[in-house]
Amino acid sequence: MLFKFDSSNRKRFVFFALSVLAGLLDYLICDFVAWINHLPLFCDTIFIMALSFLAGPWWGVLAGFFYHLIDFILNRTLEPGHLFMLCHFLAALTAGYFKIRFIKKTDTGRAVFVKLIVLSIVLCLVMSVSGGIISYILSFVEAYNQASSQTDFLTFLWENSFRSKILLLIAVRLPVNFADRLICTFAAWGIFRGGERILYISGKL
Repeated sequence: MLFKFDSSNRKRFVFFALSVLAGLLDYLICDFVAWINHLPLFCDTIFIMALSFLAGPWWGVLAGFFYHLIDFILNRTLEPGHLFMLCHFLAALTAGYFKIRFIKKTDTGRAVFVKLIVLSIVLCLVMSVSGGIISYILSFVEAYNQASSQTDFLTFLWENSFRSKILLLIAVRLPVNFADRLICTFAAWGIFRGGERILYISGKL
């Protein structure tokens, strides 16, 4: 079920509050998974994508904005790495519009499972290409530290295999993003289904 943006102040307030919460939760998860435990994953769009499934892609985009606003407020610095905000926007838009276009109410559980696998692959490609391009652009910014716990090991292993730096930066993200997108997509779908029931029962929607 897709709750379309309309003139209802209650829906707007609920979705706005959820976008702030989604941005905060994804920030905390990413901080715990990637930067504290140094796992080769991002896990930074689970709730952003869940909100895109629930309320529509543009509410997910707003959650992606709040993710980086929270990071800015907590760290009190505007870093070049905030350009990766575009990756969060693309994840929200891809997930939200994929659901609208391809996932139907009449789909069986097996059909939804297959479509979520396809969505994970599409997201892997979208995030790898966009992330690689952004990383390539930022590599020319002196203040930006391009190494990350997710991709620096593969970059070290594969750097002599690619003549093109931009292709290298895209390629090293593919294995990481494949696993990451599978986790995020299925986790987001589970949260969406649970959240949909809770909000409907509570009468918020």
